Amino acid sequence: MIAEYTGTVPKRGDRVGMAEQAGVFEVADVNMLMQTVNLKSTDGQGHITRNVPWTALKFQSAASR
Repeated sequence: MIAEYTGTVPKRGDRVGMAEQAGVFEVADVNMLMQTVNLKSTDGQGHITRNVPWTALKFQSAASR
């Protein structure tokens, strides 16, 4: 049995932070089945961090966008 995620579901283009890494990232891809995302750094270098669980994301408030 799979536990149901009750938090915010990320969408492509959302700007988020990660629990264990400093900086702001953009959601590049969402895997609904595995509940993970691929994150692209916003520093202009284009690095992709793959398979980050939704529970490790810190969503930015709408006021800071």
